Amino acid sequence: MKKSFLKNILPLSLLVFTLFIIGAGCTPNNNDPTNTCTSGISYLLDGNLVSFDNAQVTAEIFNDAAIGKFYDIWTDENNGFYFHSTITETNETSGFVTDWFTTNDVGNIVFLNSKSNVNMVFTIDEGANAIGDQVTISFSGTYEENGNTHTISEGLICTTIDIIH
Repeated sequence: MKKSFLKNILPLSLLVFTLFIIGAGCTPNNNDPTNTCTSGISYLLDGNLVSFDNAQVTAEIFNDAAIGKFYDIWTDENNGFYFHSTITETNETSGFVTDWFTTNDVGNIVFLNSKSNVNMVFTIDEGANAIGDQVTISFSGTYEENGNTHTISEGLICTTIDIIH
């Protein structure tokens, strides 16, 4: 019996223990300060992924005397993406508005300006105030183009602030 234990059960027990230790070390730590928001810009347009790598994204904070603080976040890659928002604080939301120069809550993605029946919701999941601060913005909704309804879902802007004016 002793030989059976040493030959079969002990190695199996050591294997299970080792796998447990290795597996515990692979659990992601979401509270780790090195886990930064660097995915860039991505969204599903009618189920098809549109994305811009974080290296292509520029994020600015403006502090305008007339309208207050706002974000401009963009990329010039491909057809580009340009987001403008006067909602800047965590948990603020707004719908789509084409008038940027207002003190009202504004969210806008430039390519939607030429569309009709735009129904978008923007949420600041994490606001930023300084260069290097992380900003996270989620968005989703629908719009019409030439009589066809299109859906934007799982929209996410996740980057760091590059410039402050």
